[in-house]
Amino acid sequence: MELWIGLTVMAALMQSIRTAGQKQLAHGLSSAGAAVVRYLYGLPFVALYLFWLVYWQSGAPGVLPEGNTRFYLFALLASIAQLIATALMVWLFRFRNFAIGSMYVKTEALMAALLGVVLFSETLSIIGWFSILLGALGIVLISSRAGLVAADSHTQSIGQKLSQLLFNPAAGVGLLAGGLFALTSLFLRQASLTLESDFQLSAAFTLAVMVLMQTLTGVVYLALRSDQDWRAMALQHRTCFFVGLTSVLGSVGWFTAMTLQPVAYVKAVGQIEFIFTLAIAVLFFRERLTAREILGMLVIIAGVLLLLLAGH
Repeated sequence: MELWIGLTVMAALMQSIRTAGQKQLAHGLSSAGAAVVRYLYGLPFVALYLFWLVYWQSGAPGVLPEGNTRFYLFALLASIAQLIATALMVWLFRFRNFAIGSMYVKTEALMAALLGVVLFSETLSIIGWFSILLGALGIVLISSRAGLVAADSHTQSIGQKLSQLLFNPAAGVGLLAGGLFALTSLFLRQASLTLESDFQLSAAFTLAVMVLMQTLTGVVYLALRSDQDWRAMALQHRTCFFVGLTSVLGSVGWFTAMTLQPVAYVKAVGQIEFIFTLAIAVLFFRERLTAREILGMLVIIAGVLLLLLAGH
């Protein structure tokens, strides 16, 4: 197995575990506070990881990568894009058809492929495109869990169903959020590639800079808007550190894999995150899978296997 594949699988697994951990942070924490936790409590772990790489793993001990204007610009753009995308995800909860919006967010891999070609001239094989489309189809099938199709959908015409999917405020917000998440990945890859350093150290330094930027932004926001979040974090500090640790482990996988491979391929393999999420829902939250969700899992697996067998 190639290194980037193993890193992507690890990242997808850690992201699923982190999401499950964040469900336990509902007590007294606002949506913004729960989002800040992953950066604030992840920052010490990022610093430890970077310290370990620099002083024990690096070929030039004690030497950090030398940032440049292009690096800091892309790191800043990636940080801003991720923060806005996360805020849009929170905003989606206000919509009646949240499931429709969240389905569009989950087409991030497809949008990363399209934006990568347009903005950075990345090239993908025909098999790569087909694999990404299979993954998107699998996600649509799995999204039925959240009530994507209305209860009376059996009485609707095909045109009405398409209208529900396409001409819906939640769909627009979901597409924008998915596009911004895709841009986050593309920008962080560009930032990492500008550094003249080992790929692992470049990815780690990019991650550290981004998390620092996002932590400072989040801390300032909460300081101005919410005292309750700080008290809630103090009461749940163990869970907060767990979320921070799993978030960093996932980010290490994503950032390093995206330094090695185009974002579209990494995101295509990373769609197995939804399989991990369903497995956690079944094993720990005692939820049951529907036949449609099982079919969606199989479609995603088929897309990932196709990409791997093609040698990407």
